[in-house]
Amino acid sequence: MRRNNLFWGGLILLVGLALLFGNLLQVNMWNFIWPLAIVFVGAWLLLRPVMFRRNLETQQVSVPLENASEADIRLKHGAGRLALRAAGTPGVLLSGSCVGGARLDVNRSGPSARVQVESAASEYFFSFQPFNAPSGLAWDLLLTPEIPLRLSVETGASESNLDLTDLKLTDFEIKTGASSSNITLPARAGLTQVKVSAGAASVKLFLPQDVAGRIRVQSGLAGIHIDSTRFPAVAGGYETPGYATAENKADIFIETGVGAVEVR
Repeated sequence: MRRNNLFWGGLILLVGLALLFGNLLQVNMWNFIWPLAIVFVGAWLLLRPVMFRRNLETQQVSVPLENASEADIRLKHGAGRLALRAAGTPGVLLSGSCVGGARLDVNRSGPSARVQVESAASEYFFSFQPFNAPSGLAWDLLLTPEIPLRLSVETGASESNLDLTDLKLTDFEIKTGASSSNITLPARAGLTQVKVSAGAASVKLFLPQDVAGRIRVQSGLAGIHIDSTRFPAVAGGYETPGYATAENKADIFIETGVGAVEVR
C-alpha cells in the first residue's frame, strides 16, 4: 500500500508542478500533462517488476467449443501484459496461458456459451488501483474464429495487444485504466459494434484496409488523432465514404479522459 501511495503521490505532484509552471509561464500545460502522465506510468510499469520481482505460477486454460454457435467472452485482467488473437485449433472456444492464475467460469445454455476469465491474484485491482502487485500478469489467449463472439476486456495498468483480425466479433468493448492498448479490429465480421472506455491511457485502433468505420468521440483532456483522409469528419463524428452499404464495417464509440487515442 505504501508503494501504491508513493506512485499516486508522485503522479499528482508531477501534474501540480506542471500546472504551476504553466501559470507562471502563461502556457497551456494541459497539452503536456497527459503525455507526461503516460511516461510516468510507463516508467513505473517497466521498473516495478524488476525492483519487486516474485515468481508467479502459470495456469493453462482451455474451453471446448462443444455445440456452441455463439459466445460471450469476458476477460478481467490486472496489471501486466495481455495478448489475444484468433486460434488455429478447431473445436476450442478459448485457450492459452495465464501467469498468476485465473478463475474460469463457463456457462452454457443451448447454443450459447458464456465464458469469464478473471485474475486469480486478489491484490490486483481493475481501473486505477493496479499497482499493489509486485509483478505483472502475462496472459496469452486464443479465441475461436469459427463462431460469432461478443468480447469484453477489462484491464488495469497493462500493455494489451489484441489482434482481432480473424475473429467474428459482433460486439467488442474494452475498459482500461493507465495502460497502452494496440487493437486491430476484425476484417470480415460484417458489422462490429465497438466501445472504448479509457482513463489515462494510450489506445491505438487499427481498421483493416477494406473495413469501413463510423467513429464518435466523447473526450475530456485527451489527444484524439483520427486519419481524416480515411475517415472524413461528418456531423457527429467521422465516417468512411460508403459506410452505410459496406459489407464489413465497425461502429466505434470512444469515451476517454486524460489520454491519447489514435484511429487509422
